[in-house]
Amino acid sequence: MAEGEDMQTFTSIMDALVRISTSMKNMEKELLCPVCQEMYKQPLVLPCTHNVCQACAREVLGQQGYIGHGGDPSSEPTSPASTPSTRSPRLSRRTLPKPDRLDRLLKSGFGTYPGRKRGALHPQTILFPCPACQGDVELGERGLSGLFRNLTLERVVERYRQSVSVGGAILCQLCKPPPLEATKGCTECRATFCNECFKLFHPWGTQKAQHEPTLPTLSFRPKGLMCPDHKEEVTHYCKTCQRLVCQLCRVRRTHSGHKITPVLSAYQALKDKLTKSLAYILGNQDTVQTQICELEETIRHTEVSGQQAKEEVSQLVRGLGAVLEEKRASLLQAIEECQQERLSRLSAQIHEHQSLLDGSGLVGYAQEVLKETDQPCFVQAAKQLHNRIARATEALQTFRPAASSSFRHCQLDVGREMKLLTELSFLRGCGHRGLCSGAPQCPRRPS
Repeated sequence: MAEGEDMQTFTSIMDALVRISTSMKNMEKELLCPVCQEMYKQPLVLPCTHNVCQACAREVLGQQGYIGHGGDPSSEPTSPASTPSTRSPRLSRRTLPKPDRLDRLLKSGFGTYPGRKRGALHPQTILFPCPACQGDVELGERGLSGLFRNLTLERVVERYRQSVSVGGAILCQLCKPPPLEATKGCTECRATFCNECFKLFHPWGTQKAQHEPTLPTLSFRPKGLMCPDHKEEVTHYCKTCQRLVCQLCRVRRTHSGHKITPVLSAYQALKDKLTKSLAYILGNQDTVQTQICELEETIRHTEVSGQQAKEEVSQLVRGLGAVLEEKRASLLQAIEECQQERLSRLSAQIHEHQSLLDGSGLVGYAQEVLKETDQPCFVQAAKQLHNRIARATEALQTFRPAASSSFRHCQLDVGREMKLLTELSFLRGCGHRGLCSGAPQCPRRPS
């Protein structure tokens, strides 16, 4: 009895693990960057609400020809793990520009030179090709520096990594392969180190030697969400712009007259809406599964119906081809008969003209008849001959070919037929060219 209960418990545990594994595997699709197809690393929220890795966004802007607009929204020091060239302690001693100086450069514009006044040109609007929208998104003149980091998505990615690699050790990000297990982390460097690498990147007598080591972690994030414009913690939400703002943003003209609420109110409202929507979806799983089955059945019917429609269209087009071929043969036969009739008449005319040549039969016969001295006999023979000579003389004086060589009357005007064939379409007028403008029942017809 106990063995049966243990087996049942083991089976239920395995089923739960399979469901959890499947759920995690399905959730992984939501955690992949649309550019690099890998887990998000420091994701930025685009104005279209899609996310993209910060490094991927910089690379995309570089490919688009935008230089100097890929600033770090968090204004945090760059991790040595993301810049392999800083493996030398000498390079790590370089001082980064101060945030206030970078902000002044961003506001004043890039690339000034003698003779040019700052702000003389219109601010450049940066367009980012969002791979999810398949369209360009305006980032403003500040580019990536004006975007928020999606810290919530970073936390979800970190929890996902920990769930799929339970008990897995955090490895050093600076070791040469194979990396050793990390023993320390550095919030300033935003990287995890083993003992040797930590000493190498924090040499004695340098500013980095003052960095306080922490426990190794998979992600280094700021404590709170900071305003990319003023580097202050966001406290309010602008409903008009649908953007988080800080205290300084509230008093700017940009948000003058806008509906601004505390971030706590926006948090509670959005959380309630999301909770209700998610509860509705989870409470209607049977409906979702039924609709999935209906869609799968529709796909099968679509494949069969599409194949039948292809065969019907092919048969009809072949029928049109047979009719055209039959008509072609009939027209060619008519041209052939007309051609033979004309050739016959022209050949007869040539034969008549050849009889008028000197030494021919008719002329020779007439010359012999003229030698006749018996008057009654001459009249009898010359009367019939004179009629033939008279017709020949008239034909010679009023010469024209017995038949024309032109076949213009056999030309076809297929303009109307070509137009009909070009406009040949389905009875319901559903061609799916872009948005369908045909039948009302077409699924692609705009509402």
